[in-house]
Amino acid sequence: MPTCIIFGAAPSWDYSRLPVAKEPGDLLICADGGYRHALALGLTPDWLVGDFDSLPEGGLADHIVQVRPEKDDTDANLAVLKGRELGYTNFVMYGGLGGRFDHSMANVQMMAGLAKEGIDLRLRDEQSELRVLMPGDYTIEKNGYHFLSLFALSEECRGITLCGMKYPLTDGTLTNLFPLGVSNEILEQTGTISFTNGMLLLVQSGDRAPATT
Repeated sequence: MPTCIIFGAAPSWDYSRLPVAKEPGDLLICADGGYRHALALGLTPDWLVGDFDSLPEGGLADHIVQVRPEKDDTDANLAVLKGRELGYTNFVMYGGLGGRFDHSMANVQMMAGLAKEGIDLRLRDEQSELRVLMPGDYTIEKNGYHFLSLFALSEECRGITLCGMKYPLTDGTLTNLFPLGVSNEILEQTGTISFTNGMLLLVQSGDRAPATT
């Protein structure tokens, strides 16, 4: 499925641990200072959007949209809106975690809102991938990550069953007031998650080896 790749402006990347590949049909959008990451990777974005408060020197892109700093949307959200306008429903954002905590939290909230609409957005940095799960059955690949953590984004998540994990669970409940789901592990290469109610934040993290390509 074609992917809309978004670069946010979060700092301190180790590019050797963060493989970014733009395939045919993919779209690359830089949100303001995320342009510097594209530049470091030798990529030219299709779109550059934002108020450019973190990119005063400007940048080069096939299309550039500058907005006023006084706005309701974050630059990252503007990038997602542009991708949706162009027909994309599958998103990966790099540079959306770290740096300012309020921006990281805004991106998690945005990811949750998109999940309710059936749109997949994943946040990635050097050692983590975050995604939001709605009720259903999922096979989760280890993908070189060591830990798997689950957080309830809704008040409760019920009917949680975990298989192929170091700490299995059957018909369990997580709440948004206690981090019971932190630091589980997939035992082999895949594990399964199913649940019947609520909204879960899935975080895979730690020990991912540097990229070889």
